[in-house]
Amino acid sequence: MKLKTLILVSFFGMAMVLGSNPTFGAVTWSVESKKDSVYDGDTYNAAYDLEYVTAQIFDNDPDEIYFYMDFLQIPKVNMFNDGLDSWAYIGLDYNFDGTRDIRLEISNVTLRTDRVSVAGDVWDPINKKSLDCSLGVYANIGENQKWIGFKVSRKCISLPLTFDLFAYTEFNDKDSVGSYDYAPYPYLRVNLPGSTSTTPSTSTNSSSGATLALPSTSPNLTKDSSNFTVAPSNLSYLSDSLLPSVVTVKCGNGSGTGWSADLTLSQQLKDSGYQSILVTNHHVIEECIGSKSVSFVLNTGTTVAGQIVSWNETSDVAGIATKTLVPPLQWVGSPPKQGWWVGVLGSPLGRSNVLTTGIISSVNNSTKKFTLTAAINPGNSGGPVFDNTGRVLGLATSKAVLSDGQLAEGFGNAHGSPLLCSTVVLCQIESDPWNGKAKFAAGPTPEELAAQAAALAAAEAAAKAKAEAEAKAKAEAELEAKLRGEMRSQCIDFNGKLDLAIFSANSAGITYPSSSSVFAGIVSIAPSALDCDYINVTTFNSELQSKERLLASLEGSITNAIAIAKANAMKKTTITCVKGKLTKKVTAVKPKCPSGYKKK
Repeated sequence: MKLKTLILVSFFGMAMVLGSNPTFGAVTWSVESKKDSVYDGDTYNAAYDLEYVTAQIFDNDPDEIYFYMDFLQIPKVNMFNDGLDSWAYIGLDYNFDGTRDIRLEISNVTLRTDRVSVAGDVWDPINKKSLDCSLGVYANIGENQKWIGFKVSRKCISLPLTFDLFAYTEFNDKDSVGSYDYAPYPYLRVNLPGSTSTTPSTSTNSSSGATLALPSTSPNLTKDSSNFTVAPSNLSYLSDSLLPSVVTVKCGNGSGTGWSADLTLSQQLKDSGYQSILVTNHHVIEECIGSKSVSFVLNTGTTVAGQIVSWNETSDVAGIATKTLVPPLQWVGSPPKQGWWVGVLGSPLGRSNVLTTGIISSVNNSTKKFTLTAAINPGNSGGPVFDNTGRVLGLATSKAVLSDGQLAEGFGNAHGSPLLCSTVVLCQIESDPWNGKAKFAAGPTPEELAAQAAALAAAEAAAKAKAEAEAKAKAEAELEAKLRGEMRSQCIDFNGKLDLAIFSANSAGITYPSSSSVFAGIVSIAPSALDCDYINVTTFNSELQSKERLLASLEGSITNAIAIAKANAMKKTTITCVKGKLTKKVTAVKPKCPSGYKKK
């Protein structure tokens, strides 16, 4: 199995910042293309060199979509109002035929430096006309940002859930030919939230994105001050408390480490059934970006499914959602300080639940990264680097490289937890985050341990008693159901016998009309039928036995009555018949006088 780690390259390089206007709200979805390092025009012009294209949706107006052109250099206010018809556009291809269906254009307009929008044009190149849609174009040149943003109503431009996107700029210098650039090549395939498209992206798979609305930070629960340079008073207790929140992340043939972050899930995440968000490095899950599916192994050894819901290759961070509840770790989205004690938990070299310790050896506040002396190795990538209170400071990411290519021991690199903001988490500004002590700051006293053990024993006893009571109740219910079924069968059988006996008596009354009154009398004293739909389990047996005795008596009476009626019907009698002076006696069961004779 390949263990995930990164070799250090320009560790203190500047992280890219997306151009989100703080007045717009919080980013709920975003996607970013890979870096485009090729200038496509024949004549190079650095001012018009595009590197990225980005799309975002904010929580305060889900209908508005924002597109960003990210340049190599800081834009100039008049670069698209230079008297030379220089222009730029965001191209949108709805049907994937390589032809732009909509262009969001800017030309002959002077940009503002303070994120205030100027008007652009929404152009329909198919029908060669402008659409009556408001397009705002803005920049943040005053703060040296390298992007130009476009905002437009998704509904107005009939934007589908899946489309192709790229950005184009053109400098029309009359003395040069072909000074233009576009990014990315050939396009970025965009799947908006709610899309069910499985169409793969091109080689420009987005290096940053999110499939669902991001979670937000939870309130910082700390309250007591702490000296962060010293080791925790009870490291064993601290480690045991943190380990259930640390997992081994598996993607393809590789593995790394992740941890469950204390977050407030967005409604979209909740509606999808997710309960926890795990954080790891992007390079740990990069091979699974296409499928978005990974697995991870819990501290207990159980393997659980996970879904990649956010990622950023530049910051090397990613978020994995799971429908399994994993105990969360507190974390602080503010840079730590040099000299602080740190611990690292993870799965280096394929072995899970490994703890190492050290100190923070350097901090770079501009890149939100730091170095540490705690030992980390392949497989540690994405694991939590935590302080002496158990709060996560960042992700163990890589090791420095010596000039001969060897990994430098005691020189690990971590990506600070602030890099999660806007990519994996919607972060709130923290008030004095370090003046506090987390819930795992100190180990329990012997009295507290005894109380915990007693409480645990009581809880286990109560759970056992509850389980036994539930099992007994279930067994009794099953037994009663079985008895009730058997009694119903007996009930139906009795009623059938009763119906048969009454039928026999009524039939005998018809067969032997001279005895019909006898049979009618027998039927009138027959027992009533049993109600098989409402059986009283407690009294049924005695009631059935009583009824069966009455039925047996009834059946005997019917049998005797039939025998008597039959005997009476078969008894011979003698009659005297006369014809003139002749007399004749006739003896038979039903005697009749011969022809010509009359009964005397």
